[in-house]
Amino acid sequence: DTVAALLCCRRYYHATKAAGHSIPASEHSTITSWGVEHEVDAMKNMLLQYPSGLVACVSDSFDVFKACREYWGDELKELIKGRISGDSWGRLVVRPDSGDPTETCVQIVTILCQQFQEDVITTKTGHRLLPPYIRVIQGDGVDYESVPKILGALKDAGFAADNMVFGSGGALLQKLNRDTFKCAFKCSEITVNGQAREVFKDPITDKGKASKKGRLTVQRAEETQGREEDRYKPRQDENGIAGGEGFLHYSADGKFVTVASGQGDPSKDLLVEVFRDGVLLKDWTLQEIRARADIANGPFSQG
Repeated sequence: DTVAALLCCRRYYHATKAAGHSIPASEHSTITSWGVEHEVDAMKNMLLQYPSGLVACVSDSFDVFKACREYWGDELKELIKGRISGDSWGRLVVRPDSGDPTETCVQIVTILCQQFQEDVITTKTGHRLLPPYIRVIQGDGVDYESVPKILGALKDAGFAADNMVFGSGGALLQKLNRDTFKCAFKCSEITVNGQAREVFKDPITDKGKASKKGRLTVQRAEETQGREEDRYKPRQDENGIAGGEGFLHYSADGKFVTVASGQGDPSKDLLVEVFRDGVLLKDWTLQEIRARADIANGPFSQG
């Protein structure tokens, strides 16, 4: 729901409607301005102002555990439970915003499961799940390393992953870069005086940054023939061959393979040329990209 991102989707990907949206959500000053003694009234006001749909409320202004036990889990309990009634559907999302994310999330889910125990269910995997009218969101300290730690701790404590949602806090906004998923665009081939030359990098200080060599094609593994000795093997130390050995780079699931060093079959290449010499060859819309990236019954197939 970043304004700049929404404008980018409209300008460059021809989005015909807003590509993202937000929900009613409090921030600290909208709670703390009520004062310590009236924190619960500020929280009640959020529930009353937005009686249906999603609403998120920051809960750590003073004591997040007290807020979960005494406010959400006691004084405001019936208001929260009443958000799902008849044709009306609503959900409160409790937001902690400080402390150790792993410890805090486990403690909060534990308290809420105790306070709403009459409606807590056990999933088919044997984990406890909060009722549908309440969940927890963690945004503070969230990055690609902390999320698995939080979910792992919840699993070990007997709680389902669906108790949580994750927000894009400062760590995600500031720490996302091309190394997050080891994704970078590198030159792999150059032509000098009419002769093709492989181009690659393979720093000895980081094996994960070795790039692929030569002309590349991405093919389905089942349609690609190759010997075991053709599989890519990175160099192990400073005495190894720079760039590694072999030209078949298989995906983690083994379904696809990048064939390097010009050894691939261009007729089986799954890559589509989009841009060449300053000319845009493919102009896909945001809707087309989302449809291609979506999974069965996923978020973008719902209309």
